[in-house]
Amino acid sequence: MADLFDAQTKDTIEQRMTQVFHTLARADKTAIEGNFARDMIDTNAVEFENSYAEMAMLRDAAFAETAWGEYLTLRAAEFGIERKQAVKAVGSVTVTGQSGAYIIRGSLFQTKEGLKFYTTESATIPEGETSVSIPIQADAAGIASNATAGTITEIPYSIPNVYSVTNPEKCTDGANEETDAALLERLLFRVRQPITSGNANHYRDWALSVDGVGNCKVIPLWNGNGTVKVIIVTAQNESASSELIQTVYDYIESQRPIGATVTVVSPAPLVIDISVTVYGAADVDAVKEALMAYFRQTGFSLSYVSLAQIGKLILGVDGIKDYKDLLLNGKAANVELTNEQLPVVGKVVLTLASE
Repeated sequence: MADLFDAQTKDTIEQRMTQVFHTLARADKTAIEGNFARDMIDTNAVEFENSYAEMAMLRDAAFAETAWGEYLTLRAAEFGIERKQAVKAVGSVTVTGQSGAYIIRGSLFQTKEGLKFYTTESATIPEGETSVSIPIQADAAGIASNATAGTITEIPYSIPNVYSVTNPEKCTDGANEETDAALLERLLFRVRQPITSGNANHYRDWALSVDGVGNCKVIPLWNGNGTVKVIIVTAQNESASSELIQTVYDYIESQRPIGATVTVVSPAPLVIDISVTVYGAADVDAVKEALMAYFRQTGFSLSYVSLAQIGKLILGVDGIKDYKDLLLNGKAANVELTNEQLPVVGKVVLTLASE
């Protein structure tokens, strides 16, 4: 089938205009390069080319699979799908100081790089204690706000009788604004899959529409008739916080059919310790980085951690020529995963083999 619309180039437009000029004005001699008539043709042809280019963009903007940015946002909105907004990370800090020290809600702590977090509750270090745990939220939204454990250590403004602060665990739930690719995927899922009457697709659609949710699994009838379990992960495919789990639950409760009993959970981390003997260079950090990236990308979809796949990743690290004696959690075997387990990298022990 021929294209419904073809953009026109300046040269093509000029050629047609010149031909028409010759025919109507019967002035062939004036339609040569440098003459006034040809200059007028050239000038108009440039603008016509721009107009055709803009019309081509309008055509692309009208269809979901070729739309982008705000055009895709508007296209998705026609089907009741809103682009997910960026989300601020949440977590907790342990504040150390004298017993009785009061930390007001909105107190500022930050990383050495200047990533700011504010306490979301007021707290007092209990009598006889030297520390207290306080929930925090990032000042800025986005994946970058998911501060790793032990990095929130700065107290920009002095707090009386408070000596130090740290975050014992990584902050979570931080997410960037939904990309065009992710929004298009949700839109196509909505229009192409049978989403009716609270079926599994319906629950998946509801869960994925919540800001900060990266992926989910839906298990119908998991605990008998009328029960549904929804398992979610964050935008970084990590375990979600209790706050995000509650947000998803509340939203599904507001949408689901009457009679269903819904449970929303997030998979618990399952630590995978790895030991291996390698030939060549033994760069532990590079191996950890490769494994973390692999688990981040595929961990939620895995039913087991493959010994062979881990070996392949190790071989892909620069400097490693070969390996032997690879063990996962102390065994030369795959590690089985349930729907509610998410693999995370634990200890990585590399032994350098003699050549």
